[in-house]
Amino acid sequence: MSSKLEVLKKLREQINLEVKGLENYDTTVPNLIIANHNCLMDIFCLPMSLPEEVISLISARLIYKKELARQQMVETYLQAMPIEAHGGAFYSDACLDSASKLLQEGHSVSIFPEGAYVEENVIYKGRTGATRILYTARAKGIKANLIPVAIDIKKTKSTLDSYEPPVSKVTVSILHPINYEDSYENYIHSHNRELKNIYLHQPIDEGMRKIADRLGREYKDEYIVLQSKGNVIFANGEIIAVENANTRAAYTRYNTELEERSKRIKKSKNKS
Repeated sequence: MSSKLEVLKKLREQINLEVKGLENYDTTVPNLIIANHNCLMDIFCLPMSLPEEVISLISARLIYKKELARQQMVETYLQAMPIEAHGGAFYSDACLDSASKLLQEGHSVSIFPEGAYVEENVIYKGRTGATRILYTARAKGIKANLIPVAIDIKKTKSTLDSYEPPVSKVTVSILHPINYEDSYENYIHSHNRELKNIYLHQPIDEGMRKIADRLGREYKDEYIVLQSKGNVIFANGEIIAVENANTRAAYTRYNTELEERSKRIKKSKNKS
């Protein structure tokens, strides 16, 4: 069975792609890759640029929503796990916990901390989901690398949501790993909520600033404003309003679907 990375090579042939900094990437340890988000094609350009097959954490709607052409692209080229950002704490925490377990088992994982892409030529502050994945694994004794990656794709308003290969050149720069050990130690030894939040942000803030510097873009020390969809999407494409999704039965269903998808990915990677 071909790995997703081998399949991605065929897509890569359609893209004028330059990858820099491969010497900064260590394949002997699990890696958590954080990258800026320019447009939809980032989710394919990032994993095709890396020297190992990674698991991509992307919006649950990219994986589950019944848009067949896009679903086919995701299933063909990515080992994708969902991030559900619109269902409240239980759903986001379940997705992050699932991703951390994969990291703990030695699988490298990528995530876009900005949480969305915008037209502006800026880099926004990253959310702390990536650090939560990383710190949870670190608490289990897993010293994963935190790798910032700068993706430069020229896009227009009409190509933001396109899954067609970009016409212009794409440059992906793999930067030096972020040393997060001091932040982690301060986090676990702090009992002050405000301080914990600071230590959660430190590694991601450093990574996103380095990405902004590499791309020569303005760094905005603020979050992208996400418009809540007010619902949760499940694996079969069913969309349930948040008020109806906050039940024990829905939680159990969602966790089961995460576990099943995780098992399929691990089985697929083991066969490749």
